[in-house]
Amino acid sequence: MRIEEILYIFGFLLGMGGGTFGFIIYFFSRIPKIRKISFKDIDSILIFFIISFFLSSLFSPFMEFSLVNFLVLLFLVLCYLLLTKENLSPLLIDKVLDYFIFGATLLAFSGINIFFYKGIFAETPILSKNGLGTVLATTIPLVQLKMFSSNNKLWYFISLVILITGLILSMSQGAILGLILAEILIFILGDIKVKRQIFYISIITLSILSFFLIRSIWVKDNLFSFFLTRVDPYSNSKTQRIYIWKSACKMFLDHPIFGVGFSAFSKVYPYYRLPQAIEENMSFAHNLPLNLLAETGILGFISFSLFVFQIFYWGIKAYLRDRDFLSLAVLGGFTAYMGHQFFDGTMWSLHLGIIFFFFGSILKRLYEKDTFSSSLF
Repeated sequence: MRIEEILYIFGFLLGMGGGTFGFIIYFFSRIPKIRKISFKDIDSILIFFIISFFLSSLFSPFMEFSLVNFLVLLFLVLCYLLLTKENLSPLLIDKVLDYFIFGATLLAFSGINIFFYKGIFAETPILSKNGLGTVLATTIPLVQLKMFSSNNKLWYFISLVILITGLILSMSQGAILGLILAEILIFILGDIKVKRQIFYISIITLSILSFFLIRSIWVKDNLFSFFLTRVDPYSNSKTQRIYIWKSACKMFLDHPIFGVGFSAFSKVYPYYRLPQAIEENMSFAHNLPLNLLAETGILGFISFSLFVFQIFYWGIKAYLRDRDFLSLAVLGGFTAYMGHQFFDGTMWSLHLGIIFFFFGSILKRLYEKDTFSSSLF
């Protein structure tokens, strides 16, 4: 199978929320190429990131559990390095993202159907409402900017409406806030056409939201009451999340250098759970910076932050150099993805975490656009 076909399948499965399957197909098809990755291909920030997370796992009270999860992370980093060495020309990236968009549109359609069945919020058998929100918020900037560069505008408009509807019905506040951050960045960097489009998309979004809220009152399903809990700043879910954040802060203060161990939050949380917290077990801190501080300490927090800032730097520089919609679209999608992580921890799931490295590798290749011909593959 040609590498282009593998990447198309990879992109489609990522969009469908099946990132684990996509990762397996891509990674194992490229195993023979791993030996061609040299130490000089790994920059100092990535080395710092790997070492700090390894030390966090090594000094964890749950060392064996943490090291196993570090091994999974290492496979994701290898996947990232392989992707950065592919001959990802803008044309190929554009096609791979088309498959990602197609998969995400099908995912949104599935979530909408489940909403009509349950009448509360959109989710899928593969992803919860927050996982669904992550994928859809990440995809919307890709679709809206593809409308400028594609002749098939009708398809992208239909896809955009489906994606926005699915995101609204997921009621994932973090994903919606992440998308808002992405739209703000796109608005700042984009030209007058982009700014005008964002205004129209806002109107479409508010219209879809209004329609479903009125429908909810009319048919007496649970969407409207659930929506009220989403906008209530004192709702139980928000106060419970604050309790989790306080527990994460206490973990960090007790283990400031290496943290409690990469992915060991769930193991340690019962010892730090506040009496007011309802949930006895918690997988993550529902806030990426706090989760990093709690699990990997100050070293892991700094190294990961530098890695993320580096990716943003690549994306912004690529766009300012070329002024192309592709760079802005991927940068917007990455911003929406990372914005959601301030309110959740969906990237710690393998099937969603691979999206982070997928978009990071694309932004790196767009930044290095003049080096495509020197690709090893």
